[in-house]
Parts: sequence; C-alpha cells; structure tokens
Amino acid sequence: MSWTSLIHNPQGITAVYGGDPPPLSHVRIREVSLREDGPTVVLRFDLPVFPNEAPKKWVTQGFNTVQLEISFSGIRSLVIEGIGAEVVADVALSEGDGVTLVVASSAMRVEAVAQTAFLSNISAYSDGGEECG
Repeated sequence: MSWTSLIHNPQGITAVYGGDPPPLSHVRIREVSLREDGPTVVLRFDLPVFPNEAPKKWVTQGFNTVQLEISFSGIRSLVIEGIGAEVVADVALSEGDGVTLVVASSAMRVEAVAQTAFLSNISAYSDGGEECG
C-alpha cells in the first residue's frame, strides 16, 4: 500500500507522479508547524525525486524539486524532539486509530496521531542544483 492511500486527497500527487509516487525517505524537512484549528500539524518537505513526466510549466521554468505540504488534522497525540537546520529525514505514514506520522532523523523526531491527513499544497521550484525531468 502506498503512503498516498493514507492522504484524503492524493490527486495532486497522482497527477504529477502517476501511479508511482516516490518513497518518503531522505526528504528535506522545510517546516513543522502547529495550528490551533483542528488542532493541526503541518509538515512541509521536499521530495527526493523529481517526476519523469513533470508538468510542462515546471519544466519550462527550470524547476527540479517538488515540495509537498501535508496537514494532519484532529491531532490526538504529538511528540517533537530536537531541531536542526537542513534536516533530511525519513517520513512514515501508517494507519491505525487514524493516521500516524513519524519523522525520523539524527537531528529531530516528530510523532503524531491524527484523525485525518490531507494534501494542503503541492508546488515546485528550482533548488539551484542540476535540472531534472
């Protein structure tokens, strides 16, 4: 089962990656934020793989990195340990009593259990590295 099956609205990811979304290993964490409404944890990160068939607009603009923002709403439990700059982590989503999120790296760890997870944003940009796609 793909991690996208645990996202309430994976259509944006499916549109960009087809039926083969990249694994959530070695993703660059850009933001972990907490919001009162829900309550909600928002995880924003760069995927490690640019799609082979990227949208023409992204290719034309020279983008080489896809960034996702996934919101975990109805938080039942949350643990955040550590912090760091330029954190590269493995992200795991699993189902049980809702959706469980685990972000694990040597610098930080985030564990949360949410009622639901949904894709709140998908975008692309050029990280300054070699162009992909």
